[in-house]
Amino acid sequence: MAESFMQQLIASLARRTPVLDESVPSRTGSSDTTERSRRPAKPHLLAEDRHDFERTLDEVFAAEAPGRPARLDVEQLRTMALAASEPIAATAASEYAHYVEVREQAKNPRGSEAHITDSASAELPGASLTAVLAVLTPVLFGTATVIFLLVGYVLGMANPKPSVASTLLTVGWSFSAATAASLLIGMIGLLLVALRNRPSYEEWARNEEVAAARDAWRQALRRRGIEPFLREVRHAVSSLDHDQAP
Repeated sequence: MAESFMQQLIASLARRTPVLDESVPSRTGSSDTTERSRRPAKPHLLAEDRHDFERTLDEVFAAEAPGRPARLDVEQLRTMALAASEPIAATAASEYAHYVEVREQAKNPRGSEAHITDSASAELPGASLTAVLAVLTPVLFGTATVIFLLVGYVLGMANPKPSVASTLLTVGWSFSAATAASLLIGMIGLLLVALRNRPSYEEWARNEEVAAARDAWRQALRRRGIEPFLREVRHAVSSLDHDQAP
């Protein structure tokens, strides 16, 4: 009984909803197959964007008023929408194509931007060496400071006091000053590396353009694809219930 109801629902949707016309198998023969083969291929939904499709679908369900009586619950409607994700996504094909194009341009900059990226990548070993030295140098100087001062003070407590104790204390305080200087120089070096490797204005602008294109695609997907699909599904269910009523 449930299977029969779903078959009737799909047939009703195929008659009512242009979005699903291509997703329902046709039984009219080879002429329909030839006609479909002549149509330009619609852009498909990439696997990496299916999460955004599902998120947009969930937002539509969350925005609906709760407590609405319905023969199909949210999970059933969600399953049907995911099964028809390709034709639904085709309703926002132009926005999706623009979003994919902008995203690819942001991932693979060309021309002078690519040259700048290559130059920055070539400078990464020097930046890494600066970061390593900025961390290791104060540690080494600090360790030497502790050793020389500790040994110098221990020897200074001996009686008679050896002359090498004063020398060790002098060297220890010298390493202490070197430790403070290396800390200051290391912080300045790390700051310069961070400033040199920070994202440029062009990269920031590309990220903003990608985000705007993504939002435009999701809004178009919601208005022209998901919401009309859900309305037609509910309308088809109501029509089937009315036709089957005694």
